[in-house]
Amino acid sequence: MKKRALILPLLGLALASSGPQYPDWTKYLLSAPDYRLEQVLKGRWPYVEVLRKDRLRAYQQNPQDPTAQAHEFRLPMSSLEATREVARDLRRAWQRFEERYYWRVITELNNPAFWFAYCAVGLKGPDLDPPLPPFRLNIPSEAVDTAFLGKLTPFDPGGMASAGLHGLDRYLPVPQIPRDDFCDDLGMSFLPIMYIPGFKVLIQGTEIFRTPGYPSKPLWFNEGEANARVERAMKRAMERYYPEYLREVAEILLKPRPSDPASFLGSLGLTDYRSLGAPRVYLPVPWQGHLLNGGAVVAPVYTELVPRDPQVLWNQVQTLWDTYRRLIDRTGSELEKVYLYVHFYRSVRTLFDSKAFYGIPGIADTLKQGVIRLVEAPLRTLTQGIPVLKGCTGSMDDLAGCAARALMTVDGAVRMGNDLTGLTGGSPQNEPIKGTKESPGLWKYEEAKRWFPPASLPVHEAFGYTTFFQAMNLLEVTNIPDMRNVDLSQVNLSNWASFAWGQLSRLIVYWHVPITIDVRVEYCPPCVLAYPSLPLEGPAQPLGVPPYTLPFVGERTHWRWVSVPEGYEVPGVKGSPYKVLGDLGG
Repeated sequence: MKKRALILPLLGLALASSGPQYPDWTKYLLSAPDYRLEQVLKGRWPYVEVLRKDRLRAYQQNPQDPTAQAHEFRLPMSSLEATREVARDLRRAWQRFEERYYWRVITELNNPAFWFAYCAVGLKGPDLDPPLPPFRLNIPSEAVDTAFLGKLTPFDPGGMASAGLHGLDRYLPVPQIPRDDFCDDLGMSFLPIMYIPGFKVLIQGTEIFRTPGYPSKPLWFNEGEANARVERAMKRAMERYYPEYLREVAEILLKPRPSDPASFLGSLGLTDYRSLGAPRVYLPVPWQGHLLNGGAVVAPVYTELVPRDPQVLWNQVQTLWDTYRRLIDRTGSELEKVYLYVHFYRSVRTLFDSKAFYGIPGIADTLKQGVIRLVEAPLRTLTQGIPVLKGCTGSMDDLAGCAARALMTVDGAVRMGNDLTGLTGGSPQNEPIKGTKESPGLWKYEEAKRWFPPASLPVHEAFGYTTFFQAMNLLEVTNIPDMRNVDLSQVNLSNWASFAWGQLSRLIVYWHVPITIDVRVEYCPPCVLAYPSLPLEGPAQPLGVPPYTLPFVGERTHWRWVSVPEGYEVPGVKGSPYKVLGDLGG
């Protein structure tokens, strides 16, 4: 496969005078993908390359420099569904920690009653089983050019795909984890006495006395012991359970699926690339690491290795077209729209000429018919309004080729500083075009690719972008359950009821039972009976104990999916990518 140049070649139409200034980058740039499917049959998995630009230049000047030699890195591809499964396991790891944290605190506080129920008897609810989290593309603000970003409302970047997902799917009054997860080294404790219950006295059904605050308050409560129990349990959770959460996260993120190259390749059982489909493979690369301020664990993703359904493939292309049109129509000049149509057509033509589809009927015809239907009419209309394009006629291939040559003429005039009136007709441009050798292609066209979802490998290759799964730790100060998990913009009964129950069900409370002493004279022969009975004015009562809700200050693992145009910097990473399984790219 001939590698695509770092700077996209078709046209150097670039920047507005007030637009982005592409610096002399020193970080990692997404370079040429190698999606040759025939390599899979030789035991070489598809991969993408990233280049360290400063080291590349140093290598070109001095190839013997050992530091400069490490300027190119290969990242094996993973399936989108496999990364969703990783995200689900990350959710489950957090849910386990949240349950361990709460039930350790509440069980130790309410010992011996809760210890007997949950540790001795083992009362337990269903296991934690979160569903696959939805795919949500993130457009990180640190990646999008500010000159483009200000024009994109309502397409402003969103939060992490993991935002709002650090919580339980259901908050139950019983643990959803085994007792060994939170009862470790915890025994039954009767002493010191925690409280003297509140009570009222009835004689012959008539109340004659009740303790102050009955039934909501006990007669006496051992606040010092309650605080000590809570602090002890919280310390246990943060010293033992939290490191185990971090260790579990590391195992989830860094363990490939399947776990070694031999079983990975053997599990495919391939004899024909057309049978590949979309194997669930996760091949992570720690880009320095996911811990706080360390970088991220990354995996470039695909939806399919080989598209086998013409309509599914066309739906992917249609999605890219719709994204382009929404963004370019809002921000592009007439000349830039011509570039969009020409380059989009050429990208789709790369698809239907691809060897990946040999022997798969209907692919080429579906793509040809669809792209001509989208592009031909608006492109012919635009060529009639711009002088340099008026001579462009003929078939779609002829029209696109002629338009590309005309745009290169405009680009040359821009670089020479010539007047564009004769070429463009003096039509006003939203932003003057300005050439720069640091711009990888038409910057608006490339920036729009950040809104492209993951697709099959031939689509990624034809359009020049890659979608990455990224996981990293963020420092957070919050409560558990996290109040931010509720979408307050969606005001409805179910939303608020779920939010309220989650918060109320996880308050730190000591449960005390108010007592009624009922004194009666019975004729049995005549005798006086005094006995406690169930409370007549309510069930067991909660008594809040500081800090009332569980605090959390620490690192939590978040995840996201980001799309990166070829030739642009990969966001959210630091340092150098490490190898886990060796060089699967071969």
